[in-house]
Amino acid sequence: MERAVVTAANDVDRGRAAALPAPASEAANAEAVLAVIGAANASSRAAVARRLGLSRTTISTIVTRLLGLGLVVETTTRITGRGRPGISLDLDVARWRAVGAEYHSGKWTFVATNLKGEIAASTTLAVERTDPPAFLGALVDGLRAFIAGIAGDILPAVGIGAPGLVDCERGVIVRADDLGWKEVGVADAVRQALGLEALLVNRNRASGLAEARFGAGRGVHNLVYIGIGTGISAAFILDGVLLNGSSFSAGEIGHTVVDVAGPTCGCGKHGCLQVYASGSAMAAHATALIAAGRASSLAVAGTASAMQTVRVPPHGLDGEAVCRAAAEGDAVANECVAEAAQYLALETANIITSFNPDKVVIGGPIGLIDGPFVDLVRSEASRWALPDAFAVVTVERGQLGESVGALGAACQVLDRALVLAQRCQPRPS
Repeated sequence: MERAVVTAANDVDRGRAAALPAPASEAANAEAVLAVIGAANASSRAAVARRLGLSRTTISTIVTRLLGLGLVVETTTRITGRGRPGISLDLDVARWRAVGAEYHSGKWTFVATNLKGEIAASTTLAVERTDPPAFLGALVDGLRAFIAGIAGDILPAVGIGAPGLVDCERGVIVRADDLGWKEVGVADAVRQALGLEALLVNRNRASGLAEARFGAGRGVHNLVYIGIGTGISAAFILDGVLLNGSSFSAGEIGHTVVDVAGPTCGCGKHGCLQVYASGSAMAAHATALIAAGRASSLAVAGTASAMQTVRVPPHGLDGEAVCRAAAEGDAVANECVAEAAQYLALETANIITSFNPDKVVIGGPIGLIDGPFVDLVRSEASRWALPDAFAVVTVERGQLGESVGALGAACQVLDRALVLAQRCQPRPS
C-alpha cells in the first residue's frame, strides 16, 4: 500500500519530509505537494514523488488538480545534451493574491502578496482615534478600498495583525492593555461587512512569522522575535512553527514582572516589562524629564516663565520620536532609551538562557528605528545571559520594514491557500 504523507513546510524546507504510516486524505497529500513545490526542493513531478514517497500516478493527479486551481504552473526547462526538455513545477504567481493587514502607530497597513509572499500592492490608512469603533471602521473601510484595487483574484480570507492578547480561534482581541481595550470582535466585524474570513493574530507574532520566512530569521531554526511599540510582545518560532500557547498568550513578555514594587501596568499587575521598556514608557519618561526642566529637542519654549513643554506629534509624544531624537544625540532621549534598553536586555538575556535560540530579532516601530536601542540591548544582554547560550545567539534588528506585520498576517492566508482557492468565492462588493 502506498504510504500517505503529511509534512509541515518547515520539514520540507530542511529536506526531510515526514512520512506517516497511517492513511492520509488526498487533501493532506495535496498540501504536502504544494509545500514541496513552494520550498523549491523539487523541480518536477518525479522529484516531488521521490521527496514525498508517493507514486507518480498520485503526484500527477494532485498536480493536475493544483494546476486547475491556479496554484502551480509548469514550465519547460531547457537542458544541455540529448533528451527532451524537462518540465518544472513552481507556484503560480499570476492569479491569486493573499491580503494581510496590521495596526500600529495609529495606522493600518495593508499588503497583497502573490503565492510566494512577494508584495504586489500595499497602502496605509491613518486612524484618527484610538477607540475600538474607529479601529474597526478604518479596518473595514480600508480593506474594502484596498481589495477593490487589487489585480487578480484574492484568496477569500484576510490575515490581520492586531495589538494585545488575541484569541485566534474566536478572532477577538481579548485585551490590549496599552490601548485600554477589551473583547474587541475583529473577525465578526470583517465577516459581517465584507463576507471574508478573518485570521487574527497578534501583530508582533505576525511580524515574527514574516521575519522567519522572508527576513532576518530566514533559515533560522529557533527564532525569537521581540516587537516593541506602545506595548511589547514576542514570537517564539521553532523550526518555522509559531508557538501560540494553550490560550494564545505565548510571547506576552510585556507582562512578565521585572519589579514587584514597580508602577501599575494596564493589566493590573505591578512592574511589568512594558511599563519600563515600551515606546509608551520611553515617552512617559521623556515627558517627566522635560517637565522637570531638562533641555531637549523634544521640547519647545513655553510662556515667559521659561517653562518647557513637550513637542507633541499629531498623536502625542511617542517612543518613536524619542528613539529618533536619541539617534540624533539628544541627551534626554538617550537617557530614556538607555533605561528601556536595560530592562529589555534583562528580559532578552533570560529568554536567551532559557530558550537557547539561534537568533533574537528586535522589531516593531521601536526596533526598526536606526538608533542606539538595539545595540544597547545586545550589549547589556551579553552581561546577563548564560555565556554558553549567548555565544551561539545573534541579536539584530528586523529587516523587513513597516510592512512586516501585514506581510506576516498575509502568511496566515498563504498557509491556507489550497482550502481557500477551492472555495473560489467572488470578491465582496
